[in-house]
Amino acid sequence: MSGQDPSGPEPCIWLVQGHGLGENGRAWVPAESFENGGKAPEPILKSIKQTKVGWFLPQDRFPTDNYPRPEHYPPAHEQPAPQIFSNGFTFLSGESAEVVRSFDMGEGALYPARLWHPDGKTLMPGAFFYLSQGNRKDAFLRERSDEKGLDAMSQGRWRVDVVRARAPLLLFSENALAGRDIWWDKSIYIHFFISDRLKRALDSRGLSEDWHLVRCPVVTG
Repeated sequence: MSGQDPSGPEPCIWLVQGHGLGENGRAWVPAESFENGGKAPEPILKSIKQTKVGWFLPQDRFPTDNYPRPEHYPPAHEQPAPQIFSNGFTFLSGESAEVVRSFDMGEGALYPARLWHPDGKTLMPGAFFYLSQGNRKDAFLRERSDEKGLDAMSQGRWRVDVVRARAPLLLFSENALAGRDIWWDKSIYIHFFISDRLKRALDSRGLSEDWHLVRCPVVTG
């Protein structure tokens, strides 16, 4: 079941850029780093690498407490937290997490995270969650997409160049419409996707701007 109205507008999905853009990066450091000479311990680095390529990980693979990186400007606790942001892991603010969890996350979860001021006593206002999801679809139509802005990676995957002024036109098959509302495409590296219905729900709450979503048409028929 696609969830699309055949009499409605052209079906589409949305590529998520917000977690990968520098403007949404935040210098939060896992508490464990302060006990490891200022560097994230190897198990945490491994978890970051795995989540970036679409592995679903259980909650115990994520650190709970995070502090501003010392001597980083601007300090993380003095920056407003976007609806989606990253320190290597992908975080959602509470409002976006509430919307996402109301849709079909499949093999996905949202784990509570704490962001502390340097004093170790004051929490950042609001709720924050790590996003972990390993859903997969196989729908990218490379031969029908604009290859400008696509960089070939290993194992038949492609990286989307989000730095360009105009995002490349990426086309997908109807396989993208069925099933989960948040997923990775098997052929796209780093970026994940959400359904149009999830995007519209974020729009209705005024939350989608920070997600920096790119519309991707779905070819039907």
